[in-house]
Amino acid sequence: MALAWLQKRQRYRTVTIRANGHRMRAIVADTFVKRMIGLMYRSGIKENECMLFIFGGEGYHSLWMKNMRFSIDVLWLDRSLRIVDMKEKLQPCLSMLHCRTYSPTRPALYVLEGKSGLISAKRLRKGMRLSL
Repeated sequence: MALAWLQKRQRYRTVTIRANGHRMRAIVADTFVKRMIGLMYRSGIKENECMLFIFGGEGYHSLWMKNMRFSIDVLWLDRSLRIVDMKEKLQPCLSMLHCRTYSPTRPALYVLEGKSGLISAKRLRKGMRLSL
C-alpha cells in the first residue's frame, strides 16, 4: 500500500502527443517514483489520454501489469519518438506469481501506455514517428 500512498502524492505535468493525425494528452512519468508507479491503482484513463514514461537513456525498459485495474496498449519509442516496438491488450496481473514482464525488441528512450485499443484506433505501427 506504500505505492498507493505515494501515487496520490505525486504531481504530474501533461504534454500533448500527436500520432497519425490524432492528439492525446500524456501524463508525464519523468522520475523514478512516477515510472515505478505508472498507471497502478487508477480505475482507468480516458480515451485520448496516455502516460509517457521518460527514461534517462535508451535501453530495454520493461514493464509489468502489477496493481493495474484495466488493460493497456504499450508503445516503446526511440529518442526521435519513432515506434520501435508495441504490445496490445496487456491484461492486469492476477497475482504476483503470474505477473508477466514485457520488454521491447529494440532499445527505447520512452514508453507510452494507453487504453487498450489505442494502437488499432489510431492505426499506429512500428516505424511511425510521434511528435510532442
